[in-house]
Amino acid sequence: MKKWSLPQLNQEEIRNFADQLKLSPLVASLLYNRGITSLDQARDFLFADLKDLPNPFLLASMDVAVARILKAMDAGEKITVYGDYDVDGTVASSLLFLFFKEIGFPVHVYIPHRLKEGYSLNKQALQKLKNDGTKIVITVDNGIVAHQEALFCRDLNLDLIITDHHEASSQLPEALAVLNPKRSDCSFPAKQICGTGVAFFFVMALRQALREKGHFSNRPEPNLKKFLDLVALATVADVVPLTGVNRILVRNGLGQLRKTFWPGLRVLKVKAQVGEDADATSLGFRLGPRINAGGRLYDAMTGFRMLTASSEDEALPYADSLEKANAERRKIEQDILDQAISLVESNADYSKKLSLVLFHELWHPGVIGIVASRLVSKYSKPVILLGLDGPNLKGSARSFGGLSMVDLLRTCQEHLIKCGGHKAAAGLSLTKENLHSFVAAFEEAVKSRVSSDDLKPHLRVDAHLSLKEIHVQLLKELQLLEPYGEGNPQPVFVSTNNTIRSAKIVGTDHLKFDLQQEEARCRAMAFKMGKYHSSLGEKADVAYTLNLDTYFGDPQVVLHIKDIHSII
Repeated sequence: MKKWSLPQLNQEEIRNFADQLKLSPLVASLLYNRGITSLDQARDFLFADLKDLPNPFLLASMDVAVARILKAMDAGEKITVYGDYDVDGTVASSLLFLFFKEIGFPVHVYIPHRLKEGYSLNKQALQKLKNDGTKIVITVDNGIVAHQEALFCRDLNLDLIITDHHEASSQLPEALAVLNPKRSDCSFPAKQICGTGVAFFFVMALRQALREKGHFSNRPEPNLKKFLDLVALATVADVVPLTGVNRILVRNGLGQLRKTFWPGLRVLKVKAQVGEDADATSLGFRLGPRINAGGRLYDAMTGFRMLTASSEDEALPYADSLEKANAERRKIEQDILDQAISLVESNADYSKKLSLVLFHELWHPGVIGIVASRLVSKYSKPVILLGLDGPNLKGSARSFGGLSMVDLLRTCQEHLIKCGGHKAAAGLSLTKENLHSFVAAFEEAVKSRVSSDDLKPHLRVDAHLSLKEIHVQLLKELQLLEPYGEGNPQPVFVSTNNTIRSAKIVGTDHLKFDLQQEEARCRAMAFKMGKYHSSLGEKADVAYTLNLDTYFGDPQVVLHIKDIHSII
């Protein structure tokens, strides 16, 4: 059971705001809850479109990167895209490959193996690329902390163009160009785009430069809208905020996904049972995990080959492989989760700590990040899971309570071999000998920033609704706020003093029941809350999201329960 917090808003301000926007007071209050309090902010949030995307040349060193590519095209030099094995890195690699193919200058793609090579550039791979004739290496979704590898490229006479979105330090790698909106000297306004987002703006700049050069005088100019479904997929899967530019890209990308140009995505949609009503959840929980599974367990090139296939027949075997890998990933994930929970609940010391750092020598390094996220949801504290990586330990970290995970890890840098990532998620490696000292240092780093009260589970609620206010038309009005995701969560509502009717467990651990207030009655589903069945009273307050169910034909509103407070 979580503590609920409901914003206290000035109702007169909300009514005036609603009148100005010609929207209901409820939608106006939801905008206020998201920090959108002016007409200009509201118009940008609700109605911004592709024409409002920023100039790609605002990215620092974009002009240098574009000029080098144009020179390479004139000279026929070999270009290799160096990707990453997660969804963002795989999709970004695919996007560049497909774009260069369309403009008549094919490039090569190299994605390192997660288990054999690890993250980002490595010298052995760079040497191989050099030996194979590569003149330019373009990274996607990696490279911003590859200082030694950048120097190695210089020694090999390889021109390195880094495109990345991870946190950048004041000291950048010595590359020919570094495209990263998080550079301190970069005026590009969209700081939170994913790696594929950076690659997309790179493509925008390249197309503009090629147009000005007359490259398309005798060949068709690529319509970049066809790439937006790929950008949307990566943006949602990489859990970057769905605000500003990301919101524009995902909203338009979802429209493009319904009529996708790419055979691989068409096949994957069928496998994942994603229909014409695809939303951000479809990207994050159906399509994304399947592409991720290849890189997590085996080889990310499987996902790349599927996304870049020329026909559905060519894409199908790769989609089949990803489907099998995803099923295997789910089983491994559940096994690790069960083991991790057992470790925590068999040792009382863990309950006294503000963080969890767990190690098991048999945990699969490709899956522990997902498990860490689930443990954060269960225990409401930052979590790090570690597995073996040769003689050392390698792990994934997930944050909680607004703490910056990458800052926490940098505080403990002396105990680590390396670390990097984002505010919410990061990766790290360390020696076995440093495990105990790191655990202590990490706990102290968390303690210095928060107290146990700060980490108590809570649920931010948007508004109070009575059941009689809930109807399909309300849900359609709320669709103005979509797509939902990181930074723009689906609105959470509370209804109080409900009578519980017909409660039963369905599936393995889900709770299904009806809620009633006087004559109003609503269907409700509480996923993974089967444990509440025996303690569920006749009356309860509930927090929930509103969702449309069309499974039985006519659309019906179903409440997806987030939390239950039984009334004694």
